[in-house]
Amino acid sequence: MKYGNFNLRRGDHDGNTQQNTPPRWSGIDNPAVQLETAETGIVSTSSSAASLTVPEHVRLLQEDLQTLGFAIIGSPDGSFGKSSEWAVREFQIYARMPHVARVKVNKIGQLLLTATGNPKLVNNNEVYYDSSAHIVAKAGQLPNTSGTTDELRSYYVDSLEQTTNGHLYTGPVSGVVDSDTRTAIEFWLENHYRCPVVIEAWSVSNTGARTLLSNGGSNLWKYDSFTSSAPRIFARDFTQYYTYPSTRSASQYQAIGYYDTQGGPNATKKHSWSPEAEMTVENMLGTPANPEQLNSTPLSVYRVIRVVAEAECYGRFDVINAWDNSLISAGPCHWTMGASNGNEYEKAEFPAFIAYFLRHYEVYFKKVFGNFGLYPEYEWGDEDLYSSSTLTYTSWLKLTNETHQPSQLTYADTEFTPLSNKKPEANYLKNWHWIYRISMAGRTISEYRQAMWEMAKLRVLDIRKKSVEFQVGTNTINSTLGEVFTSEKAVAILLRWHVYRPSHVVHPNYERITTVIQSAINNNPLVSWHLQVSNWEDIHESVLTEHLLTAASAVNNSILTSILFGSDQPQGSVRTGRDTFLVDA
Repeated sequence: MKYGNFNLRRGDHDGNTQQNTPPRWSGIDNPAVQLETAETGIVSTSSSAASLTVPEHVRLLQEDLQTLGFAIIGSPDGSFGKSSEWAVREFQIYARMPHVARVKVNKIGQLLLTATGNPKLVNNNEVYYDSSAHIVAKAGQLPNTSGTTDELRSYYVDSLEQTTNGHLYTGPVSGVVDSDTRTAIEFWLENHYRCPVVIEAWSVSNTGARTLLSNGGSNLWKYDSFTSSAPRIFARDFTQYYTYPSTRSASQYQAIGYYDTQGGPNATKKHSWSPEAEMTVENMLGTPANPEQLNSTPLSVYRVIRVVAEAECYGRFDVINAWDNSLISAGPCHWTMGASNGNEYEKAEFPAFIAYFLRHYEVYFKKVFGNFGLYPEYEWGDEDLYSSSTLTYTSWLKLTNETHQPSQLTYADTEFTPLSNKKPEANYLKNWHWIYRISMAGRTISEYRQAMWEMAKLRVLDIRKKSVEFQVGTNTINSTLGEVFTSEKAVAILLRWHVYRPSHVVHPNYERITTVIQSAINNNPLVSWHLQVSNWEDIHESVLTEHLLTAASAVNNSILTSILFGSDQPQGSVRTGRDTFLVDA
């Protein structure tokens, strides 16, 4: 009768007998309690639990999840809060996977040993391989045996091996400890299973090789549980959930980033899989750049988007940013999960991308997000998704709840609960396991990368349709941004500016592009502006682009560097001439 057969959930607690506070289990205050002993079985049933010696069901759950490696739960306190709900959700996520980790069978019952063969002590106590993961993770780095070429690892990672999941959990990712979840937890405990993804912080050499496990750096979960920026963060994955390319080994640690002291996970090029996760011509278009086809439409679009991606994420799909005041950012335009607004997050562009991904690549959406219980609030095509004033797609997120039925093809709205936009709640998505998942999607799932590229292209198309009005002498000219700016370079600048400040480019009340166009015309009277816009030539484009670059760089000067991208590569940098930007509608 695990946890008294109660469906433990957020808000439950074990009460306080000294204060005569009854427990709350299954969302019920002072529920009827069945007390039992090994000798007599059930000895009492009462609805006045505060007057009895009450079992601590919530605390036991918390201790069990600690044992299994779900350290996101924090210190057991008998109160089922957000951290307990997160830990249960994470357990349900991994309990659904065909492969998990377990304590090495030949190590069960054995002590951890130092390099000299003495028992390894944690808090002055001997530690066994099958001790609680919470304890083993504190043992630090395993001594490397002299003369071996074994990969450096922690005692905790060394204690684990991959195994087939002998009891697949098929219920929802809900954070509620229902009957199926209780059964799965019991099975994991009986079979010495452990969370199959381990996040650790390691110091590295100049070549990026791991050298020293950081103190307190094993089995990291919450984004702020380890706040030193010097070490690099790595993941060791036992799940086989992601299909690795032949150039990588699933049995080795993989770098995912570092902790940025400004507030959370971050990454740079040196943490990326290159070339697998890089936005190269071959990765995005299927073949390397052909010197004889450099003016093709796909390459033209590539050069434009790649300029922006260079500024936003070093042109890498696995460079994830969660350090600033917004929620996780990823993709060529580095869409964010949530835009910061005081102590809350507002809807933002990454959830809208997730809606696009769900609509066009449903099978792969489930692989990246759905199997982890995360869905967009709005469906792709919903009128609430698109802002006509900023030409951006924004949404928020929802989580599967206890009524969700994963095996069904369609779902009711009642099977989801909106993710709270309060930062302490929404920051669940900043934990290191989510950073790892999004990184691995960018590294191993080509359909995810392709969907991101398509979404970026859609942004270009929308910007080019924006109407614009300006004066040539006494004549009022009505045109569009796509008709005025026709070079790859100009379109790349517009896209970069729009990613950074959408309203500057397209908002009716705040746009600055009309001023740029008017300034170019007024300050260059020798150029034949009286020609129809469709007949403007390279000189027109050159003057317009010069003014556009000056204005954009005054807002964010990263464009001055990123606009040069490709100059040393076969596809070349963005073209500057009139009508050089080619795109299919």
